[in-house]
This record gives sequence, structure tokens and C-alpha cells, in this order.
Amino acid sequence: MPNSRLNLTKFEHETDLLYGIIDSIKEAVIVFDATHKVICVNRAAKLLLGIDSTPDPATDWDERHYLFFSDGNTPFPIDRLPCFKSADTGMAETIELRVKRADGSNVPVSVSGRGLADRHGNISAWLALLSDISPQSDPENNCCDHAAYVDQYRRLAGIDNWSWNAINDRAYSANAQAADISIKKYAENLLREKEAEILENQQNLRSVLNHMPAMIGYWDKNLINKFGNKAYEEWFGYTAESLLGKHIREVIGERLYALNKPFMDAVLVGQPQYFQRTIVNFSGETRYTQAAYLPDGAKGHVKGFFVLVTDITELKSAQKRIGESEARLRAMYDSLPFLAWMKDKDGKYIQANKLWLQAVGIDNLRDLTNITDFDIWPEGLAKHYRAVDREVMLTRQQVSLTERAFDAGRETWTETIKAPIVDDKDEVLGTIGLARDITESRGAEEQLRNYSERLRLATKAAAIGICEWDLAVGFADWDERMYEIFGIPVGTPVDYQTWAALVVAEDLPRTKAKLRKLIRDQQEEHWEFRIRRQSDGALRFIQASAIIAGNPTSDAQKIVGVNIDVTNFKLIENALRDSEAHLAHAQAQAHLGSWSIDIRDNSLQWSDENYRIFGTPLGTPIDYEHFLDCIHPRDRTFVDTAWQAAIRGEPYDIQHRIVANGKVKWLRERAELEFAEDGRFVRCIGTSQDITELKEIEKNLESSRLQLRQLAARREKAREEERKRMAREVHDELGQMLTALRMEISLLRIKFAINNQGLSEQIRNIMELLDQTIQVTRDVATSLRPSAIEMGVVPALEWLVRKFSEQSGIQCDLLYPEDDFDMDEECAIVIFRIAQESLTNVLRHAAASKVSISVNLDSDHYCLQIYDNGRGFDTNAPNKTKSFGLIGIRERSLMLGGETNISSIPGQGTSIQVRIPANPTRPEL
Repeated sequence: MPNSRLNLTKFEHETDLLYGIIDSIKEAVIVFDATHKVICVNRAAKLLLGIDSTPDPATDWDERHYLFFSDGNTPFPIDRLPCFKSADTGMAETIELRVKRADGSNVPVSVSGRGLADRHGNISAWLALLSDISPQSDPENNCCDHAAYVDQYRRLAGIDNWSWNAINDRAYSANAQAADISIKKYAENLLREKEAEILENQQNLRSVLNHMPAMIGYWDKNLINKFGNKAYEEWFGYTAESLLGKHIREVIGERLYALNKPFMDAVLVGQPQYFQRTIVNFSGETRYTQAAYLPDGAKGHVKGFFVLVTDITELKSAQKRIGESEARLRAMYDSLPFLAWMKDKDGKYIQANKLWLQAVGIDNLRDLTNITDFDIWPEGLAKHYRAVDREVMLTRQQVSLTERAFDAGRETWTETIKAPIVDDKDEVLGTIGLARDITESRGAEEQLRNYSERLRLATKAAAIGICEWDLAVGFADWDERMYEIFGIPVGTPVDYQTWAALVVAEDLPRTKAKLRKLIRDQQEEHWEFRIRRQSDGALRFIQASAIIAGNPTSDAQKIVGVNIDVTNFKLIENALRDSEAHLAHAQAQAHLGSWSIDIRDNSLQWSDENYRIFGTPLGTPIDYEHFLDCIHPRDRTFVDTAWQAAIRGEPYDIQHRIVANGKVKWLRERAELEFAEDGRFVRCIGTSQDITELKEIEKNLESSRLQLRQLAARREKAREEERKRMAREVHDELGQMLTALRMEISLLRIKFAINNQGLSEQIRNIMELLDQTIQVTRDVATSLRPSAIEMGVVPALEWLVRKFSEQSGIQCDLLYPEDDFDMDEECAIVIFRIAQESLTNVLRHAAASKVSISVNLDSDHYCLQIYDNGRGFDTNAPNKTKSFGLIGIRERSLMLGGETNISSIPGQGTSIQVRIPANPTRPEL
């Protein structure tokens, strides 16, 4: 049924209409609620009680008593009124009482009534009907009323004492002077006005009833229609005029007549009937209805009955959706991978998910009523939990707890988070808690600590010192081995000046240059330098390796380095020049072979360690051709070219592979060549170091880097999938739940807030907060994954550009080809996220007034270019090369085999160019 006929947009208007209908009833009507308190007194009842001018009749009724037994002195108990009895018997009883009016006069009345049922057939209020019976039962009062009428006419005629001559229809005063008024004509005029007023009221009432969305009709005891509103036309095709005089069977049809016949029989003997029925209306639509048949008259004197039929199709649908939403919400709550619960201010549990119920041994949620921690846990633990809850509610702060326990002899660890529940009035209602088992993660942490301790022991045994330099504060964090290598007492604060003072002056410039290069390039660096140990002044040779670590966005940089005391290796290397024995020993220790070439006698000499490295028997004659035969076939040309270049004066420091006894080894060869005065090569001394293990380490390191990059790609893909899933669930599931909740609150307002202004205002506030929550839910879903991304990369970029311009006020232009191009979802997301990260950088750092974004397809590559006219930056500056934002952009393009070029000049803006293959080969994740 349409419900917009009355155009009532506010709840107060609906309430006013209902009160108006009750007020228009001719009989005196008083409506009581379930506590026997008066909630409504109509106009006829006010006149009968003599309280017409009282602002609030319900309040006046509470302050004094109006109903008395027939003696006029004994108050009649309200709870014994016939209307309350009809709810039990189904029959309306009629009794006679006296009303003591506000002015003290008595009026005999006949009192009957009935219960008022809601749409579900439940009695929630009672209606009492009071009829004045004074003309039949109280002649004395009747005479008083006639005297009052005579006095009224006297005042109207302006005569103090008068008499009326019926012959000439004139009123005469005491001195027989005729008045200027005809009482008969006055009475006729008054009667006509009253009839006109009654007709107008009837027409107004009929108009109101015709605008009601519910079917309202009146049928006599022979089931013949005497009245029907316009809703009958929409339901059964009958106008109000054509409905009059028709039998109810002709109107509703044989099927409905047969179904409703028992209810009609019951109402015609004075029993109100309430039921629900499915009806196919005039348009062929199936609708759910709720019907009420109300008798007109008491038992044995029923003249007919009223019919009220309300369309509850939408209510049924809403109830179904609410039930489904509650089921989904509960399923989502139970699907949480951790324990979850809620408690009120007194510590009583009011909600918990399935995992929590299983953990504490409670079968279902109904058994949770009035349960506290003292009913579940030992007293000591329950007191602890209660104290934590009170702290959370007092401080209004979230707390995190890590607790240890033993389950069947097994040590377990639980991480618990508790937070306060605060309503919109800033009142604390209770606490909410989440708990998860972290036993496995604690075990992993313990294992990590064990590994760290083993690493510490290994570095100590290998004479390796580890240090971290905080460039922001200028101080270093050294381990014990570092203090030992530099001869400084353990725990002494070490800054740059302390360290630089120990470096040999000749090596300090080269060391500083290495550090500057490390910070500038953000690449791992290796070098050697000498120090004078502080404790004894001994000369030590240090081999250093370092990397840059830290958070670029917070300008926090650290140099993480490893220092190895290689003094012994250096001493061995120097001793080789003097002693062959020392040389052989040193080579054996360092897996370092030596060789020499002398052109004058055309000889090539290898050390014993060199024979071992090449897998050649000791004493085997060696020449250059034999050396080349040992080189891996793929490296021979490279080695020969490097040697020929060394003869021409180039440095000889190369790495290559050899094949020794069927095994491939990696060597590092270095040589110092001597030349004659005329530039001819004379001789050289070189070394061959077996670096196979080092290469394996490098290979593993490179593999680890590749795995990290693949892991990052997988993680990014998983994050996008999770964002997509969360956005869909937030928009579809939570959005639908909030919408259903809003409808349910609207129904609560209609059902319970009619006579409760405070509750009505509170429900209105809740509705406003719920509307804000729905908007926040939409914003969260959009921020997680804009819906525009589903339509392609161009609509997504248009949405991003529009949102960026609205929020920042910066002009942002988007250029794209007129011909659309297909782009798979993974590539589109990467392009979108790169553009999003770039605009974020512009907003945070660039201070630009204009941004330009272009995307197109060029030579089987998707090209994205972002330019801003902001302040720009030095791309070689350390604080930029470590920027996670720029690194993230590069890594995203690398995920799809793309490349990124970032160019910027201070004061001239920044340009980011990204090229991604249109059909990239995805890395194996």
C-alpha cells in the first residue's frame, strides 16, 4: 500500500493525527497504558469530567480521583474497570458509576471498554468508554440542567427576569416589556449551525480516513457495508460509494470470506478479533496484512463491527532482513580467530563469541546471563581481571596484558587487549576484550634470542666486532668485541671524534671518503684502514663492511658495520716477502696461493697453495697455456683480455671461475706488474685466493634479496586482496547491518516513543549518530579500495585526481588517450598505487601548485608520468635516496618487471616516469 498519501514526514505529525482521531470520537474516551496510567483523554471526556481547560488531563487525573461507586462517596479502583477485564474474558462488561467533576458536581455514567492490540495481537493499552446517563437516572440533576438553560437564555436576551409567550414567540421582562429576540428562531439558528458543524466534522473525519493507508470500514450485523475508505479501492477495486450496501463476501471474494468467517462470527457476539492474512490485491500483488475486527456494542447488542486492515509487507521484509543481518553479524563475530567478549559496568558478561564460550565451557550464549569472572575463574584470577576492568573504565584507556599459564602441564602465553565501551554521552558502559594465544610466537621469540646469542658467540670467536652509528646524535653502539679491538674500556661512550682519533692519519681521508660514499649511494661498502689501539698503542689493521639502515621518513639514519681485525693477515702478507715458509703457512691459513712470472727466463712459478687451489699435482710444469686450460670455458676470454690489459699497464684484480678436479671454484686474482724503463713488461707477483665460499655467501645473499623482493610482492598482492575483501565486507556486510539497524530503530520509535518525548529525542540522536556511522563506513570502504578501480585504471585515476584536488586545493590534471586500452587488474592496481603514493609525496613535501599525471600505452609498455612544479630535491642527497616512498614506487614497478626513473632539481619540481610491460612475466611468488 502507498504510505505517502498523507505526506506525513515526521513522527510528531503521525502522533498528532492519531490523537486527532481519538479526539473526534463522540463518546468520552480515556486510554490507559499497561500500568493503568492515563495516557490520553479525548475532548468529550474532558467535558464530562469538567477539566476542559486543564493543560494536561493525564496529570490532573493522577492528582485527584474522578470515579466513585453509586453512593458518590467511595472511590472506585481503577484496576477494576471493565476494559481491563475484557483482556481476560474477551467480553466487554458495562457498569454504572458516578463521576465527581472538577467543580464538585456528580454525573452518573455507564462505563465499558476493551483492550487495544498492537499489530501482533498483543494487548498493550486499554480504552474506557464513559456515557452520561443523567437524563434517565437523576431527575434532580436534569431539572438543574433545565434551570441552567433558562439562565443562559436570559443572559443571551439581556433580560433579568423574563417569561416567554409561545403565541408571538417573544420573551418578556418582569415589566412585560418584549425583548428584541425570538428564542424560537434563535434555537432554530443554533440547531442549523450545530448540524452544519456535525456535517463538516463528518466530512473531515471521512477525508482523514480516506487518506489513511490502512483499510477502514464498518459492516452491520448482516455483513452489509455501511462505510469504507478509499483504501478499499486500491485493494479490491471498490470506491467508497460503490462499496456501500455490498455484502462482505462480494467484496473480498469466496476464498477470503471462508477464511475470515470464524473471525466474523466471533466479533458479532462481542469478541474483538486480531489476525494476520495474505491478500492478493486488485493489482495482483501478494501482500501481508494485519487485521482487527472490533465490535460495535456490548455482548448481545452488537450492531456491527469495524474493520481495520494494515499492510505489513514491508515490516515482514524488514523483520526477515534483520534476522538475516543478525545471523550474519553473529557469524562474523564467531568467525574471529581470537577470543572476544563484552562486560557491563558490574563485570557481568553480556556478549561473547563461540571461541570464548568453548574456552570457558559454556554451551551457548543464553547461559551467559548474570555470569561474572568469579563464576568462571579462580578467585585470585577473577579479582585480577576485575581490577583491570575497573582501571580501564576509570582511565578510559586501552590496556594490553601478556599472561602466562599452564594447560595440562604445557606452558601457554596469552595476549589480552581490553578497552572501555563509551556511549555518545561519554558515559562508560563497560569493557570489551580480545585475547589470542601467542604461545607459538613467544617460542619463536625465544628461538630468535637463542640464535642471537649464538651469533654473538660466533662473532666473538671470529674476532668480529659489530657496531651501529646513529648519525642523528653522533654516538655509537658497540658490542664487547669492538671495544676489545680498539682497546677501549667496555661501556665508554664512543662518538665520532673518539673513533677518528684512533685511525692512522694517513688512512683517515680514505676512510671518510668511504663513509660519505656509503651515505650518498645507500650501497654496501668495504674497505681497510689502520688504527692505533688506545690501550697499548699497537698498530692494528681493520677490514670494515657497512650498510645504511633506518627510517628515511623520520630522518633517522644508522650505519651498521662489521669490523674484523685482520692485523694477523696483514703481518702474514708482509712476511711473505721475506720467508717462503712463512708465505706457505700464511697461504694455507688464508686459502691464498701465490704465483710469479719472470719474462727474462720465461718462467711461471706457483706456490704449493696455488697447486692445491687449481687441483694440479705439486711440481707439474706450469705455463700460460696450462693456466688458461684450468679457466672455466666461459671465463677464458675475459681472463686473457684482463691479462693483456695488465701487460699494457692496467690494474690486474679480477674474479673468475676455474675447474679443478671436476669442481667449479671461484678465484680472486691480483697482481703487481713491474716494467722496465722503456715500458716493457719484466715480471710480476700475483695471488690467487679461493673465494668459493664467499661467492656462495654472495649467491645466498642475492637469493635472499630476491626472496625478500618476491615476498614483498606477495605481501603487496595479499594486502590488495585483503583491502578488496575488507572494503567489500565493510560496504556490503557492515553497511547492510547498519541500514537494517537504522530501520529497526525507526520501528522502535513508532512503537514506544509516542508518549515519551525523552525517548523520542534519544532515538533521534541515535539515528543521527547511526547516519554518521554509515557515512564513515562508506569512507572507510572507499579508502581501502576505491570502487572506481573496478571500472579500470582511467576511472580510478580520475577519482584519485578529483579527491586530491578537493582535499588539497592543488590543481591536478589527468591526461590519457582517447582510445581506451585494456589493462589487467594487477597492473592497474600498481599504476593506481604509484600515482596515489606520488600525490601523497607531493602533498607532504613538494609545496606544489600544479600536478600533471599522464598514462598511455607506448610500444607494449604502460607509461605513467607524474610531474609537479614544487620545490624539488637533490636526488643524490642521502635523506632522499633512502625515502621509503620512492623505494616503494620502484619496488612496485619491479614487481611487474618495470622500471622507474625519478628526476628532480631543487626549485624546479619533480618528475617520476614509470614503464611497465603490457604483458609482463610475473615473478614466481
